[in-house]
Amino acid sequence: MSAWRWLEALGVRVLGWFGVSADTATQLIRFVLVGLVAAVAYLAVMALVVDGFGGRVLLGAFLAFVFATLVSFVGNALWSFGARPTAANAVRFFIVNTVGLLLNLLIAWAMERAGVHYLLISLTVLIVVPMFNFAGHRLITFARP
Repeated sequence: MSAWRWLEALGVRVLGWFGVSADTATQLIRFVLVGLVAAVAYLAVMALVVDGFGGRVLLGAFLAFVFATLVSFVGNALWSFGARPTAANAVRFFIVNTVGLLLNLLIAWAMERAGVHYLLISLTVLIVVPMFNFAGHRLITFARP
């Protein structure tokens, strides 16, 4: 058994202790890993545009976001959820991610108004929004009939 398969099986077992089904646990673990790969892709494109080509940060951020979103969409479609990356799935993926962005802004706005420190706001957003996106992609974007 490869190291990855062993770690994934361990993660599925641990999540199972919390009542998460093996299928959902596998998807969640892969979703997190794809997210990390997308984050690295974002940073790589940003560095390439800004440091490699001397481009503006705004251009780098835009291109990095587009590329990282593409990496996330294809990786999650093929690996996390075992779905074909179709145009219809891409539209649903974009909609779920956009609602996730709005949720991010709502949480940040509400917690800031309540006087919460920005690091706690960030931690909250980094837990809530990816979980929302996972649920949205599982139930809407890549829902199995």
